[in-house]
Amino acid sequence: CLGAIIKSKLLDDTFGYVKVRGEISGLKQAASGHVYLNLKDESAVINGIIWKSNVSKIGFQPKDGLEVVCKGKLTTGFSDRYPGRSDYSIHIDSLMPAGEGALMALLEERKKKFAMAGFFEQNNKKEIPQFPNTIGVITSPTGAVLKDILHRIEERYPCNVLLWPTPVQGEDASELISEAIKGFNLLDAKEIQKPDVIIVARGGGSIEDLWPFNEENIIHAVYDSVIPIISAVGHETDTTLIDFVSDLRAPTPTAAAELSTPVRIELLQTVKSFQKKLDQLIKYNFDEKIKNYKLVQQRLPVSLRLFINFLQSSFSNISSKLNIQILREQLKTNSNKIMNSSKRMNHAQSQYLKTISDKVINLNKLVESLSYKSVINRGYAVIRNSENISIKSKKDILEDDKINIELKDGFIEAEIKK
Repeated sequence: CLGAIIKSKLLDDTFGYVKVRGEISGLKQAASGHVYLNLKDESAVINGIIWKSNVSKIGFQPKDGLEVVCKGKLTTGFSDRYPGRSDYSIHIDSLMPAGEGALMALLEERKKKFAMAGFFEQNNKKEIPQFPNTIGVITSPTGAVLKDILHRIEERYPCNVLLWPTPVQGEDASELISEAIKGFNLLDAKEIQKPDVIIVARGGGSIEDLWPFNEENIIHAVYDSVIPIISAVGHETDTTLIDFVSDLRAPTPTAAAELSTPVRIELLQTVKSFQKKLDQLIKYNFDEKIKNYKLVQQRLPVSLRLFINFLQSSFSNISSKLNIQILREQLKTNSNKIMNSSKRMNHAQSQYLKTISDKVINLNKLVESLSYKSVINRGYAVIRNSENISIKSKKDILEDDKINIELKDGFIEAEIKK
């Protein structure tokens, strides 16, 4: 079939994925969720289809008359069910407004949308930690951006740096950067230390190059992040939506490294300054203590005499109230009590010891009556094998057939014949 040959041999094998620029017309969204449209320029029109699974990935609302650039697979309408069809179409995977003006208009539209939703409110922004232990960096593993960040951190405040490598432009960039932000937040602190702050960085570029940082999935990921985020996208004059939603915006990646770290030398100088002030305060306090001690020392003789006179007066008052006869009577009474208590204790101890002794004697008699010796004394005997184990059964006789018999008046060694 010619349609099948054109589809499989010419279009699918030759073109595959293509990029098409044109003006949208005849836009229609079916009840199934698929979007159908036409792309036209001055001389041609081609059908376009956005399948339902890709509609949510577009990120903006396409309209008739809007010039766009789309990417997708060029194919025909040929199928086994409709072999007579031969129209051509592009199955669209991604769609972006064409031209800087259209992108700026879409950027302003999204900016107003997120501003109205409160994503850019200052009270939603988290504080950047002053002394981070670990800094997470999301950027391309190649290029000068990462080197600049690492060099500046090492120079100012050496600490742990975790890199989550991602592309910083292209179709997959926004999705992979969003996943990196979520991944840092989901790290298990038991396995690897979670960053205290995240830097999202890339160098400068055109609005098309920086467009992934205007995508809605990145804005939501930054807003939902528990870890504070510093955006360092593009040059100082470049502005993307991530700059508004992030907790802090840095004009350059190097500046982001500076904003996320203190200066080690300045910290040391501050510590030295505090140490100097502390030494001065200690010396001043010590001098004040010595001064107060000397003042107390000068006043001590007069105060000491007054205190001694007070003690002597108190002693005289107490001693005048003492009566020696009363003390003697109390001493005699207490001595009698002690003697009586001692007699009672001695008697109780004697009774207790006698009771214990009688119990011991009775238990000893009981043990003797239960002992096998008393049984032997009545004419019985105990038979043991060569290992001195009592024989209770034929099974207890060992292979050597030797036995030992204990009687009332001694032992008999014997050997079993049968």
